[in-house]
Formats: sequence, C-alpha cells, structure tokens
Amino acid sequence: TLATWPIEGGRELDVLTEVCRERVGRFRVIGVGSEGIVPYFPWVGGALALLCLWAALRANRRRRWVDDTPTSKTTGVFIGLVEVKGTAESERPVLSHLAEQPCVCYSWSVQEHWSRTVTETYTDDKGKTQTRTRHESGWTTVATGGEQTSFYLKDDLGVVQVRPEGAKIEPVTVFSRTCGRAYPLYYGKGPVNAVADSDHERSFTETAIPLHTPQYVMGKAREREDVVAAEIAGDPKCPMFL
Repeated sequence: TLATWPIEGGRELDVLTEVCRERVGRFRVIGVGSEGIVPYFPWVGGALALLCLWAALRANRRRRWVDDTPTSKTTGVFIGLVEVKGTAESERPVLSHLAEQPCVCYSWSVQEHWSRTVTETYTDDKGKTQTRTRHESGWTTVATGGEQTSFYLKDDLGVVQVRPEGAKIEPVTVFSRTCGRAYPLYYGKGPVNAVADSDHERSFTETAIPLHTPQYVMGKAREREDVVAAEIAGDPKCPMFL
C-alpha cells in the first residue's frame, strides 16, 4: 500500500525515517521531506504496464479482425468469419420485462438505495478511546433477469439466422426509472422484501436489442442443422459481436 505519513519537526522526521526504512525493507524510499515519506513499490508500476499492454493488444486484435473482414450481404455469407449488417427480425420475439417491448434479447436489473449512520470507537494519537459517527450509503442489486432468442438479420437481399449465445452484445437502454414505494412499479416489477437500512427508493434499468433496429454482427458462420443455409453462431475459437 502506498502511504504518506505527516510529520512535525526535524526530530520526528529522523525517527519516522528509520521506522519506515525498517518497515519497507527492500523497497526504496523516494520522497522524504516536511510532508512525510512515500515508499515506492517497483512491482506496482510493472504490473500496471503489463495490464495496459495486454488491454492494448486485445483491442488491437479486435480492430484487426473488424478491418480485415469484409462486410457481406446475407445471401453471400460463407462458412467462416463473416461481417453482416441489417436489422434484427424475429417471428417469435421475446417481450422485455420492464419496457414490455418486443426484442431479440434483453437484460434488466433493480437496485435499492440504503443509508445508515455507523458509530465506531477508535484510539486517538494520545492513546485515548474516542467515539465517532459516520454516514454510509449505496445501492444494492435486489433483482436481475434477462432472455434472448435466435433471430434473423435482414438486409435488402435476404436474411441470415443469428444465434446470440456467447456473443459480446452492445444493447441500447430501453428503460430507466427511479421511484419510491408509492409507485406501482416499485413492487410490480421488484421484490417484496427490502434490504437492510432501505430508503425505499429503487432504480429500474433495462437494456435490449429491440425488433427492427439496425445491427452489426460479426462472428463465425456455419451450416444450419434444420435447413440448407448458413447461420452465425458463437464459437470458442472465434469472437462474436452484436
């Protein structure tokens, strides 16, 4: 943990410097002054650099996939990695939970707000036990759900079936509302029980891919099992994006 210890006067600085040298051991102290000292952990910078490098390589790999894959018409989909654009269509769409909107996939959540005052004891710098209070608040997820179904991607030439299981989906927000117990939505779409220290305020959010909305699909095409045609489906060795 990186930390800075405030000091007062030269004598305290000398003592604190020795204590920190003993505590940080092999770590190098890079800041000593009237505001305190900060121990430096060399491996922290290295770990962050590796993490950033990994994220950059992953993003670059996805961009290469997109740039190197030509956009096909639905009637020209071949077996392998393909990119198709069109609208999401289905003869049997699912109905979203909150917006009650026909779509091919949706995901929803309900969060409940809580707050409380906490009393705690601590020992001050003179060794005396003191009492203090602090206020805490936050949101707790109390319910979630979702559903998806296979659908057709339609363009000006035809359709191709898409199975979204395992795909990285970028949906749109179709419902977002915050309300209290006086509104029917509070219990109508949320649980009966409340969280501890509840303020009886809930936030309802839902994302989805509604019917007839423009979609970009990239994934691996394969032969369908029911008819002689291609379909785009998830594959462990190939990315899939909606």
